[in-house]
Amino acid sequence: MSNPTELATLVRAAIPRLYAFAYVMCGARDEAFVHVRESLRGLDRDALLAAERPNDLLLGKLARGIEEALGRKADHSFVILDNLLRSEETQPIDAEKPPIEGDLSRLPVLLWELKRTCLASVLGALPPGVRVSFVVTDLFGFPPGAAAELLGIKESAFRVRLTRARRRLEDYLAPRCGHIDRHNPCYCEGRLNLALETDFVRLPPHTADVPAAAYNDEPEHRDIAELYRTLPPVQPTPEQYEALVAVVVGDDVVPT
Repeated sequence: MSNPTELATLVRAAIPRLYAFAYVMCGARDEAFVHVRESLRGLDRDALLAAERPNDLLLGKLARGIEEALGRKADHSFVILDNLLRSEETQPIDAEKPPIEGDLSRLPVLLWELKRTCLASVLGALPPGVRVSFVVTDLFGFPPGAAAELLGIKESAFRVRLTRARRRLEDYLAPRCGHIDRHNPCYCEGRLNLALETDFVRLPPHTADVPAAAYNDEPEHRDIAELYRTLPPVQPTPEQYEALVAVVVGDDVVPT
């Protein structure tokens, strides 16, 4: 019989990593919550407690579940992403428009959110099987052999996916993103107005995962994986956090 206290402690410790993984895979906070919740439902509690690496067991289950749920096609194409975010010339930020409405403290929050949302959306232009290879290895640090085992595929197939992911991200971001090269045409301040107008980005539900440093304080990142690794992990709300724990230990209540 599983120990509810031990189980709750284990799940609480695992949720931040699971939620951060789900976010970079799907690019939306609410969807990340749903993916983690569905992965935790029907969990073999005794097997989890007996596992040598319980956190990896949870991550592997989540990764396979997301890949299956998303299917084989990308969420959108690079062309659609360009049309959505780069269809107009850069614009100065209008601090009087919603959701800033003259509150300049919201500006750095929105710029961080745009940086994360944009880079997650670039990942969304990769097929899920290709996308997850990059996330598992280049963001979460699993070497190819361990990553292939985590996903339940052959290492040779995993390496093909990983190479494809890296190449496509490099081809798209290297000539566009200002975080890679300051001379590139796309930089967050110039795109924020359009991102807000198209509802591409919005104020996050909390600021616990917004760093104190400015979103562009770091030097250029010529390495695409390094750029992604500098993004602060997105965190669930306290209500979502407790609801995810409750999925495993009982009283499954979904926040509204």
